[in-house]
Amino acid sequence: MSFQIKPAVRIFQPVLIGMWGGSSSGKTYSALRLARGLVGPQGKIGVIDTENRRALFYAGKVGGQWDHIDFQPPFTPERYTEAFRAFEKAGGYHAIIIDSASHVWEGEGGVLDQADSSNTTGLAKWAKPKMALKRMINTLLRSGCHVIFCLRAKMGVAQDGRGKDAKIYSSGLEPIMEKNLIFEMTVSLLFGPDHKPLFQAAGERYFVNPIIPAIKAPEEILRAIKPGEYISEATGKAIADWLSGATRDVLDEARRMSARGTDAFRAWWPSLSKEDKELLNRHIPELQAIAAKADADAQAMDQDVSGATGDEGGESHADGENDDALSGGFDSFEDEQESTKAPEPQPVVSPAPVQQAAPVQQPSPAPAQPPVRQTVTQPPQRAQQTPPPPVTQPPRRVAAPQPTPAPTDISTDDNPF
Repeated sequence: MSFQIKPAVRIFQPVLIGMWGGSSSGKTYSALRLARGLVGPQGKIGVIDTENRRALFYAGKVGGQWDHIDFQPPFTPERYTEAFRAFEKAGGYHAIIIDSASHVWEGEGGVLDQADSSNTTGLAKWAKPKMALKRMINTLLRSGCHVIFCLRAKMGVAQDGRGKDAKIYSSGLEPIMEKNLIFEMTVSLLFGPDHKPLFQAAGERYFVNPIIPAIKAPEEILRAIKPGEYISEATGKAIADWLSGATRDVLDEARRMSARGTDAFRAWWPSLSKEDKELLNRHIPELQAIAAKADADAQAMDQDVSGATGDEGGESHADGENDDALSGGFDSFEDEQESTKAPEPQPVVSPAPVQQAAPVQQPSPAPAQPPVRQTVTQPPQRAQQTPPPPVTQPPRRVAAPQPTPAPTDISTDDNPF
């Protein structure tokens, strides 16, 4: 059989969703609301109910119109497959809720029950029931409709060491199911006692097995799953939009805008919805660093351009600047000396003596001489002249490296800066 290579084109792909939590944590109610948003107002929903018809409590109240299978024990993998195919054969179903899928693992006739009642021992007793479970899971994975698993949760246990040195310890809260099934889910949500998704880390109020994520979903879907809020039709609608490709990759777009600099990011930010801003708020440090680097690169480029323009005159510009500096230096020195000179002393003029009439006419006397200055003011000694400092060649203009601008604080307000 030959393989065909074709261009990748996005097509409809059903989604697997896991909703797990303790008893009365709101799994069934939330699954019905999410399913309605996922398939739309006219979509068909089927429920496989292993909880003694408890799902019927919500008939006509939650999820609009949906169909129901009352699934009684034994809860073998083969019977789960049969119930699932009953909806497929009926046709037209867009989403099927299995509430609860945990019974196929530890319920009457489930995998654990079959292994315990097997005539074989050791690992061999798990071979047949686990193979049946694997076939059931593969049937669900290949289905053309969405599948929502409601799973119970319990505190797991693990063993450290062997023999006499073995120690049993709690491994944390985990779903009651084969350990790898939860990782097959596109979306998985742990519910707390308040019927809401449990956003918390291991070691907090609820100790969750650290290898199992409490909340798992693609980035575009996480914007519709918010701490402190119930799962609703809007959550299902967000998943449907993501599957159809209607959602845009806001994070990639934000990275591209940040790479254009702070101003470009500031102009782009108001165009985002509140949900998009909340999504990007988790990536603010990364976006700040990208924008800061873009600003620094642009600033350095501008300085390189201005430096190259200023150096076009070469040596002539430098010589002209030196001549100006030299002449300017001597002019300033002469001005300084002029300012330090004392003012020239002005002569003191005394009144001329009165001439007495002589009886005998005498020849005209010589012109009167000015009186001798009584005090002679010595001009102040000229300050010792200090030669001007040597004029050195100014250094060639080199653009100094500018420090990288501090990251701009971006918030989820309309103005991110």
